[in-house]
Amino acid sequence: MSELSEGTLRERDQRLEIAILTEVVGLHPERLTRDELTLRMADGPGEADRVVVGDCLQELRRDGLIRLNGEVVEPTRAAMRAAEVFGA
Repeated sequence: MSELSEGTLRERDQRLEIAILTEVVGLHPERLTRDELTLRMADGPGEADRVVVGDCLQELRRDGLIRLNGEVVEPTRAAMRAAEVFGA
C-alpha cells in the first residue's frame, strides 16, 4: 500500500462511502452481497480492497444508512429518504 496521510485516507474512505451509498440506493430494490459490492467498488478482488470496503460498510451501518442482512447490503429508509430529498 502506498503511503497515505490520515487525512488522505479519510478522504478516500468518504469517497468510497459516497460511491457505496449511491450504488446501493440506485439499485434499490435490487440488492447486492458484500462480495458483489466489493467487486463493483474495488480495483480488484484483493484482500486490502475487501477490508476497506468492509470498513466503509460498517461506518455506513453505524450511521444508520445501510442495513447488513447477512451478506446482503440494503439501504435504510433514512438513506432512501435522504436520496429523495437531495434528488439522487
